[in-house]
Amino acid sequence: MNAAIHRTKKLHTRTITCEAFSRDDDLIDIEGTLIDVKHQPFTLPERGVLIPGDALHEMKFIITIDRDFVIRDASTITFQSPYRICSAINDKYRQIIGLRIEPGFTRKVKQLFKGIDGCAHLTEMLPTMATIAFQVGWSSKDKQNRSNISEDNSVNRPTPLGGCHALRYDGEVVRHYFPEHFKQSIATESSEAINL
Repeated sequence: MNAAIHRTKKLHTRTITCEAFSRDDDLIDIEGTLIDVKHQPFTLPERGVLIPGDALHEMKFIITIDRDFVIRDASTITFQSPYRICSAINDKYRQIIGLRIEPGFTRKVKQLFKGIDGCAHLTEMLPTMATIAFQVGWSSKDKQNRSNISEDNSVNRPTPLGGCHALRYDGEVVRHYFPEHFKQSIATESSEAINL
């Protein structure tokens, strides 16, 4: 940010928090919470004046997944919203029960709940919650199972390997920490040949 530009006041804060919990039935609950707060008085037709710090939106989304990333249950709660009718859409989000969190999940969610068929705020939480599912799935995998890593983007890929630039199969992280999955690319071979 330019040092000559001074911020005069905070206007809005959106906080999305996601937490994962193991259950005694071997399922996992992922709980997302979205809170929007205005930092100046704000008037809503059905709620009147919100004072700074009051929640404009406060919503919770809970999904229950199995170890294969299949959504077994889903529920939403709207604690605060601009209009009473906002929460009328909540039960529609049970449509995600049976979906698998895998590549394409976010696209599917956006198709199901686009425009008037959903709530922008509830829909916004799901991709972040899906990311948490993969974090939990990877961290809970036994090291012995890591040798079964699939090198594509299928749901059977139990690790984040190949899922971002840092974990590319021909990169330093994989070469150092997961050498059994390292694949030297033509570009890497060429640059190493030049360095010889």
